[in-house]
Amino acid sequence: MDDIDNIILHSLRQIDCDLDDDIQGLENFTPSILVRTVSKCLLLIDPSLDLPQSLPPGMAQRFTVTARLAEACTTVGYRRDIGYQTFLYSNVAEVRRVFMFLIEQLPKETTDSTGTETPVDRVTDLENRIVESMHQQLRSSWRKDHQGSPLDLRQGGRLGRGIAKIPFVTQSDVTAEIKEYWLRRSGLWDESGKDEVDRQVPNSTAEPMADPITKLQAYYAQYKAKSSLTEELPDGSVSPPTREDQLTALDEGMEGIQKALQELRAECQEHRAKRETVRVGAKELDQVVTKLKDEKKVKERTHILLENPEVNVAKLESIIAAAGEKMKKLQSQWETHRAPLVATLEEQQAKHSDKIGKSQKVIDEIESARRKSEQVIVDLQTKSALHARLMQEFEKIGKTVSRTAYTGRILEIIGNIRKQKTDIEKILHDTRSLQKEINTATGQLDRQFAVTDDLIFRNAKRDEYCKRAYILLVALHTECSELVGLVQETGAVKREVRELEDQIENEKDRNVVANLAQIGQDLEEMQQDSRRLEEAIRQLELSAGRNGMN
Repeated sequence: MDDIDNIILHSLRQIDCDLDDDIQGLENFTPSILVRTVSKCLLLIDPSLDLPQSLPPGMAQRFTVTARLAEACTTVGYRRDIGYQTFLYSNVAEVRRVFMFLIEQLPKETTDSTGTETPVDRVTDLENRIVESMHQQLRSSWRKDHQGSPLDLRQGGRLGRGIAKIPFVTQSDVTAEIKEYWLRRSGLWDESGKDEVDRQVPNSTAEPMADPITKLQAYYAQYKAKSSLTEELPDGSVSPPTREDQLTALDEGMEGIQKALQELRAECQEHRAKRETVRVGAKELDQVVTKLKDEKKVKERTHILLENPEVNVAKLESIIAAAGEKMKKLQSQWETHRAPLVATLEEQQAKHSDKIGKSQKVIDEIESARRKSEQVIVDLQTKSALHARLMQEFEKIGKTVSRTAYTGRILEIIGNIRKQKTDIEKILHDTRSLQKEINTATGQLDRQFAVTDDLIFRNAKRDEYCKRAYILLVALHTECSELVGLVQETGAVKREVRELEDQIENEKDRNVVANLAQIGQDLEEMQQDSRRLEEAIRQLELSAGRNGMN
């Protein structure tokens, strides 16, 4: 049993039951340790259970807690007799049976580590790092302060990423919208088709400017002189605009643009709604016009027919008769052409029906193989992940545990059990054989006694010796029956003696003396608690009576 106890202790330490190193066997378990470890195992088996983690000091609370643990063990499938006494006044055999059951019921994926699992492969690790990097970048601020002007076209047409967030301007980005925006801001906008940037460029630039960036730089230099971002000092000098003024002006411009865009969007939505309404109305009018045209044609033909009804009716009858003849002729021609076509179609269908069946069978096999391959791929991925996790667990497990010794001991125990089973089966076979022989001898004896009794009883009426022989036979049979009964009673008494001896051994294993001593101590504690409670109740009654008198 020491090997079984070592396996149990090793399993309990693997699930972090916090056992001291000086605990070398189940006989060292105290009620508090037993309650803590059993509660840990039950919570791992069924996390929905609400169980205490420690043993309270009061005896009444101890009985309640241990009764709850026993009920939880019964809930998870323990079928043996269990109660509060199993935890408070336990013996090694019962504790061993309880732990063997709980360890068998533990989930297979329970590992030593209680933290989060690490990624099982490099792909998962890479995905986690990418997601973490994206979260960090989204949480961090993307607006960084840079020195320099918010609008610096001298840096290769690029704008610094300053607080102002001016749009990125390159040679290809200088469009009519940007020109229009800056001209509207400066008040120099003219509705003529002429290029305002070219018009507002200073006259000192006599040669043509082919580079739009150069044009925009020149225009911005002229506009900067007229802009409200600069103000004249009292002595006539112009003070450079501050960054706050520039940001304020740019924010106002952006707000104006956003308002204008919102108004344009609203107008566009309104125009779209109107256009949709007009389109629906036009479609309805077209349908009405088409219907009226059809009605007009019918009415015109009707009026033409009504002008000369007899002639028109004769014409219509001749037309209908000619159409019928033509229909019959076309029907005969169609039947002439249809018969060979139908025969050819049936022949082709019969020829290709086998091919269609074979192709459908091949398609079904391909689909089945595809489904099997997908299932195999999923199983392979699952087993690969399980293999990686088990390899990690194997690396974490200490190499000090000798599994070979445990395996050899288990195999030895299994061999002993098989040997005991063989001996028991042999004893049962011998017992059945002996019982069969006893039943056979008893049957023969009863039959012989019946025959002898009948034979002697017939002669006893005429012969005195036969009469005495019959009396002696009856006495012999009676005494033999009494002897057999005494032998059976002796066997029953021996069996009871063996059972009592087994019970005595079991009681010795249960540590009855120690348990009785512990029960006596617990009883004294409960009596002391009862006396304290009675005293407290008496004092409360006295104080209540005094208050009533007052």
